[in-house]
Amino acid sequence: MLKIYAYDQKNHQVVPSDQFSNHTWINVVDPSAEEIATLLGKTDLPESFVFYGLDKDENARTEYNDDDDATLIIYDVPILQKEGDGSSRTASYRTVPLGIILTKNHLVTISNIALPFLDSFSDNRRHLNPTKPVHAVLSILAHIISNYQRYLRDMNKSRERTEEQLQRNMHNRDLYGLMRIQRSLVYFLMSLRTDKLTMEALRKAPHFPLNDVDDEYIDDILTEAQQSIEMAQISNNILSESMDTYSSVINNNMNNVMKFLTVYSILLTIPTLVFSFYGMNMKLPMANLSISWIVAIALSLVIGALVGFHFWRKHLF
Repeated sequence: MLKIYAYDQKNHQVVPSDQFSNHTWINVVDPSAEEIATLLGKTDLPESFVFYGLDKDENARTEYNDDDDATLIIYDVPILQKEGDGSSRTASYRTVPLGIILTKNHLVTISNIALPFLDSFSDNRRHLNPTKPVHAVLSILAHIISNYQRYLRDMNKSRERTEEQLQRNMHNRDLYGLMRIQRSLVYFLMSLRTDKLTMEALRKAPHFPLNDVDDEYIDDILTEAQQSIEMAQISNNILSESMDTYSSVINNNMNNVMKFLTVYSILLTIPTLVFSFYGMNMKLPMANLSISWIVAIALSLVIGALVGFHFWRKHLF
């Protein structure tokens, strides 16, 4: 998919266009071979930059092409994935690369999957001015960081709900939910750190000129990125400690179950031993009485009670 947006100076908003004119925003999502050929034929984009932006394994970084006077920014973007029944309990998060290519005539965003946050720019819920490409890029980066923070808050709420459920009753599905959150936090931490390094490199790059307003803007974005890293790190530490605690609780519960089964196995063995003795072909006290079965039962109960009292004193049950 390839969509072009021009800037309406009168209404101060982007509008769909079908022309590859100057100072337009081109949003490219999982393009076909024909769309890539059209994009390269109508613009001054380096071909390698286009394929870098479509590489799902590309790391966050920035690169400059002297020949075409083009800047490539690869930035990791958080996305929400719902698995299983689609509920928040089975939701997980990961990051995907977004390519931003900046030339003297065009601002291009390119990715191999649709990124919903870009819709807020295309439908003018957020302002984007491609005639000021540097500020437009910073607006996109700022929105990405705000998405990180929103997802981190959602993960914290989900973690708290899951921990409350685990305190009432421990189920595997809740433990799997915590595992998904922890995995998501690892993805976020790695991506936030590389994103922050990319922004710092971009701020120092001579091919990415910043005026006073833009310099202050990128400083705010870097501050928010650092706060997001700290938030993700704290959440990851809390979750790691919680998972260790739940592991200890599971082991303790298992020990209690094994102790319970062992104690009751011993108690249930006593009647078997007593009746086994009276079933042997040998003379035993009161074996010839008509109430010998009552004697065997009474003897089993007395021995069982004594052994049970001993276990109780030892706090074994």
